[in-house]
Amino acid sequence: MTNDETGSTMQITGDIAQGLADHGPGQPDTFGEAFGDASTTALPLHSVGILGPVVLLGPSGHTAPSGAVVRALLGSLALAHPLPVNADDFAARLWPDRSTAQAKQRLHTGAHRLRSWLLTATDGGLGVVTQPSGYALTDGAGTGAVLTDLARFRHAVERARQLTDPLHRLRHLQGALALWRGRLLEGVPAECVDHHTHQSLMLEHTGHLQELARAALDARRPQEAIVAARRACEEDHFNESSHAILMDALTAAGMRVAALDVYEHMRNRLNRSLGIAPGEILMQARGRAIGR
Repeated sequence: MTNDETGSTMQITGDIAQGLADHGPGQPDTFGEAFGDASTTALPLHSVGILGPVVLLGPSGHTAPSGAVVRALLGSLALAHPLPVNADDFAARLWPDRSTAQAKQRLHTGAHRLRSWLLTATDGGLGVVTQPSGYALTDGAGTGAVLTDLARFRHAVERARQLTDPLHRLRHLQGALALWRGRLLEGVPAECVDHHTHQSLMLEHTGHLQELARAALDARRPQEAIVAARRACEEDHFNESSHAILMDALTAAGMRVAALDVYEHMRNRLNRSLGIAPGEILMQARGRAIGR
């Protein structure tokens, strides 16, 4: 998946925000209801945002440290939390043209700057600790309980799944998705991000779009299901589940011809690129589109 495709996918935040404005309240607040707690006093005052550009999220809004290395280190530490980031590997990826000693010294300087910035920006609420293998993000008390917007997103999704009312579940899933402010770790060099972790999170994002689309169908909101399903299809052009959900959403909206067009498009793509026929999930969606 290209950066352009990923960036296009993340535009769903705007679509979701419009849907919330059109259909009423339900979007969780970033510091309160999104985490599923009616009382915000127990939540940390600061957290790290990695679902988009790397920022520090706090009561006064978003702030970001200056310097690409410091931002990359903050994002990588937040993504790896509670595990540490291996200093040798990180330094080698960021400065492959430097000697090991030079790269580690640069990373050490970056960690010092990040530690100083966090101390000032969070009044000691967040910090960076040195471990035998590298660096880790921690709270000021040293418990390691650092909250990220990724953690909030996942918690909000779990809370939404507990709701039995389809419309309420839909709105909470939309609110969880609105926590994505752009591409994951936007602005951080790709070589600084663990590839497998990045791919896993993008699959999680696609799965959330699919879940949101199904919730919209359950809530009899086919147009909103179409928006989410289309974005899921954009994230993975060969994902048959996403395209089957899109077909069901189009069928529910009375757009059966468009649903069958999606099927034909996928059939041709799968045959041309992979040499395979549509699977059972697409066949079943086709059957529903033609009324069988």
